[in-house]
Order: sequence, then structure tokens, then C-alpha cells
Amino acid sequence: MNILITSAGRRSSLVEAFKAAAHPRGGRVLVADVDALAPTCALADGAFQVPKVTHPDYLATLLALCRAEGVRVVVPTIDTELPVLAHEAQVFRSAGILPVISQPAFIEICMDKWRTAEVFAGAGVAVPRSWLPGMPAPPDLDQVFVKPRRGSASLHAYAAPAADLPRLLPQVPDPILQELLDGREVTIDAFLDFDGRPLHYVPRERIRTLGGESIQGVTLDLPDLDAWLGGILGVCSRLGARGPLTLQAFLTARGPVLTEINPRFGGGFPLARAAGGDYPAWILDLAEGRPVAPSLGAYRRGLYMTRHYTEIFLDRLPWPL
Repeated sequence: MNILITSAGRRSSLVEAFKAAAHPRGGRVLVADVDALAPTCALADGAFQVPKVTHPDYLATLLALCRAEGVRVVVPTIDTELPVLAHEAQVFRSAGILPVISQPAFIEICMDKWRTAEVFAGAGVAVPRSWLPGMPAPPDLDQVFVKPRRGSASLHAYAAPAADLPRLLPQVPDPILQELLDGREVTIDAFLDFDGRPLHYVPRERIRTLGGESIQGVTLDLPDLDAWLGGILGVCSRLGARGPLTLQAFLTARGPVLTEINPRFGGGFPLARAAGGDYPAWILDLAEGRPVAPSLGAYRRGLYMTRHYTEIFLDRLPWPL
């Protein structure tokens, strides 16, 4: 049961979580990256250089690596590789390799925040009022939120008065405009099995972020959110969600409002795992054909997380810089 984590970068806690699940089964955790100084290259059981995701040989390189190293599970970690891997997932499955990834149609929806708003609104889910440049804006909004339709890591995301839009829009690539929501922001780590059955979720608050990633957080006790989460995960399942998800929502006066979904492990997932969501171990159970029982709502409330930097010193690199 060897696992390959792609674009592993600084996801050291994710690597350690998969090592904790794989080592007792006699498996290894390997990482693939373009950067020989990615910290996970020093922490994994093996590190391999691959081309950038945009390179035409990226998938062929991954497949050859999996075959050579006896990899049975591939775990992508960044947005740009999700559609690439999802569209060729059957090639990996035919080789006996399980990509931990949602179906292509669901990924395409999640990668486009305009499509996310359209599709989930059509399914009866509350989303922010949204429009694109050139469309009529709701007349009663004094404050708006502007971000790229296909952005990530909170880059080029701005809250601003509506009057500032002529100045702001040229700074945002392919923007979407939304109402600025008033309420508590909540992040939900969730996991569905590979038949689309929701198994678990952990709502948490991002107390502090750096580069769009949670560095301080706390799990939340929100029993009123359970029914809403059940409905959201049901919609995600029908649309093709599989494996790990990271959802963002605001708790507003009109109820929870869904803002976006990332169909992958979130940067703050270690908090969800510490609270009871051992998704890496469950992924390996499912890959071995062992069912995992749903445990919706079973997590530790009021658990805080804080992060710090640590250093790794190397005499040599796995490949030249």
C-alpha cells in the first residue's frame, strides 16, 4: 500500500498522517514535486522530481512513477492538478492505481466560482448574490467582494465599497463580484467515500491565516449546522464529489451561505484529523476494500490548533536545483 502525494510542497502534516496510516500496513509514502527543497521531500519515504502540472509529460511521468514504485493511491493537493488528473483518472484505475479525486464535472464546477454559485443556487442552496462584469449589479449593495473566478489562496481577493469597482476590477483577473457577507466565516473539512457517501465532517473557524492557509484555528460546536451540512454534502455527492472536500460558508442572519468548495485536502486539515477525522487512514481502508462507516457529527469540539515554523537541514538534495 504505497501512496504518492503530488505537488506535496509544505504539506508536511499530510505526509505524516499518511505515513501513520501506511507504515503499519507495510506501505511507503512518496512525494512528487518540482522543487528539491520542498520540505516534504525530506520527510517522505521517497521523493521524486516531476514536471510542472502544465507540462505535456506530467501525467505520463506520474503514471510511470506509480508503476515503478508500486503506488496504489495517488493524492493530489493543489487546484491546478485536479482537472488534469480527474480527466485521466480511468487510466490510473486501469493500472490498479486509485486517484483520490472527485469526478471531472464536480471539479469543473468547484474550480469556477461563478459556476459554483449557479449550480448550488439551482439546487436550493443559499449562495452570495453574484454577478460578472457587464451584468447589472444588485442596486442595494454598498459593499462588495471581488475575487478571480478561478483563483485560490485568497490571491486578488478584495472587499471594497461598490463605488471603488472601476478602480478595482482591472486588478483582478477574470473577476466575479459578490455581495459582502456579514457573519461568522466557517470552514468545513469533509470526506465522502468513492461511491459518494458522506462519511464525516468537521466545522472549524480559521482564527488566523497566512497566504490563504489556516495557521490558527478551532473546531466548532454548531448543532444547528448539521442538517445544512447533510444537505450540502448530499448535493456534492450527486454532482460527483468523492474523497476530501474543503467548504467555506458564512453564518448570516438568513442562515448559512455557501461561498466556495475546494475538492481536495485543505491546508487546515490537520485540525480536522486531530479532532477525529482520520481521512488518510480511511482512504487506505477503502483502497483495500474495507468499508468505512459514516460518523457524521463525531468530532472533538473546542480543539485549538496553532502552527509554527521548523527547519530541516540537508547535506544533499534528492535532485539538483
